[in-house]
Amino acid sequence: MTTPHETATEIESVIESWRIKLLGLDSEKVHAKHAPDRWSLSEVVGHLVDSACNNHQRFVRAQYCTELVFPKYEQNEWVAAANYRTRDWESLVQLWYHYNRQLAVLIRNIPESKLSTPCTITPNETCTLGFLVTDYLDHLHHHLSKLSERITAECAT
Repeated sequence: MTTPHETATEIESVIESWRIKLLGLDSEKVHAKHAPDRWSLSEVVGHLVDSACNNHQRFVRAQYCTELVFPKYEQNEWVAAANYRTRDWESLVQLWYHYNRQLAVLIRNIPESKLSTPCTITPNETCTLGFLVTDYLDHLHHHLSKLSERITAECAT
């Protein structure tokens, strides 16, 4: 199992390299929607901001209770509510970058004794805080991998 320190270090490494890639994209292309049922690139980055926000709450709350029960993250509703396609691209990327820097600090400071705190994100089965931390990094990697494929396909000049 990866330690919180290792996870935090990897988050920092990933966001450093991706910030540069993302800021290099054309702002008109990142807001373009290529299908009604698919998010634009800016909406994907916005989703990653929302994910950071939800996980921030989970990571803090789970440290101060004996068991965390947290509502499901309704990703489509969050992305729609934030209207990320209207956001300034550079500001959105910087928000994602800085939020993840803060999460890395938070993760690094989770006491070892709290990693086993039971967490239920309804309607999923109970897991541990340690799992949620590792899962956050896996989720980040998953979306950045898909984003890389889309950037190649949609933003090629």
